Parts: sequence; C-alpha cells; structure tokens
Amino acid sequence: PAGAEHGTDLWLRYRPIGAPMQVSYAVHATAIVAGASTPTLEAARKELQRGLGGLLGRSVPLSAAVSDGAILIGTPRSSPLIARLDLRVDQFGDEGFIIRSATVGGKRVTIIAAHEDAGVLYGAFAFLRRIQTGQPIHHLHISQTPSSPLRMLNHWDNLDRSAERGYAGLSLWDWHKLPHWPDPRYTDYARANASVGIN
Repeated sequence: PAGAEHGTDLWLRYRPIGAPMQVSYAVHATAIVAGASTPTLEAARKELQRGLGGLLGRSVPLSAAVSDGAILIGTPRSSPLIARLDLRVDQFGDEGFIIRSATVGGKRVTIIAAHEDAGVLYGAFAFLRRIQTGQPIHHLHISQTPSSPLRMLNHWDNLDRSAERGYAGLSLWDWHKLPHWPDPRYTDYARANASVGIN
C-alpha cells in the first residue's frame, strides 16, 4: 500500500538500493574505523552508519581494527592510522577532503580523510551520495576543496522570529528557547546543509 511521507528526510532518506547493488557495495563497507571522537567526527560516523545501514539493508559496525572492506575516517590528529599514511590533506584546506581506495596493513579499505573535522563530514556525505546515485566505489581517488569559504543560506530572519520574505510564517529559529531547548528540526536542517556542503 502507498504511504505518505512527511518529507523532512529530503534526499537523506537512505532507502534500500536493489539487492545486486547492495552486494557489490557491501564488500566495500564492512566496518567503520574511526579514531578519536569530536562532535563533528561523531556526526560523520553516525551519518555513515545511518546511510549505509539504510542503503545496504544491514548495520555497519564500528571497529578498532582494519579489515577488508573497512571505511577509515578521520584527520591526521584524530587517527594515528591516517596520520601514518601521509596523505597531505592540509593542501585541501579546512573543509576539503579526500576519498581513496587503498591498502592498509594488507587490507583493502576506503579512506575518508581531511585536514579538519568538517572536511571528514563533507567527505562522508559525498561517499554516501556515490552509493545513492549508483556510482562505483571500488577504485576511488577523489579530492575536493570548496571554491568559496563561506557557503550559506539567507533566511532574512529577524530576532523577533518574523521573516522579511513575509509569506512563510514564523522563522524556524526560536531564539527565545535557545540554547536550552534546540528544536529537533535543527538537526535535520544541519544534516541537509552539510550534505550539500553548506557551512
């Protein structure tokens, strides 16, 4: 039966892909190996687990050990494994990232690395986007650097929650309740922005 969607997931629904494609992608997503955690790196890890779990129809565990098909994420500061690879991620700026297929300790892995935590988050979304759009992930050599340092949406919002555009109702931002009660919609909004590189 048909079922209505509320729409808040936008393009981050992560509905399961077809069975043959699940098999081909799953061998490159057997585990997630992450180093030290920060709020942004934790967001990247959670997004990968959420996205891969939905797309592949099975959970992808965290692991401390590198194994075939693992996804290694982090920065040289957060992950000794990434630091030892000498990937020169500093050349991609604070929000750029690399996604590479590589061999680490004799194991075939995918690396999502950046100079700063935000780059890892953008790289995680870029990796998931490749799977969502049916692109290959078995031989990756991707590097991206934002061309503009400030990427934002202009909401035209006023501090009294009115909006200059006038026809859309009150602002999403309920300033009077912040920071003590953040609306759950803020997380949805932040994920959608980060997924397309808006900082």
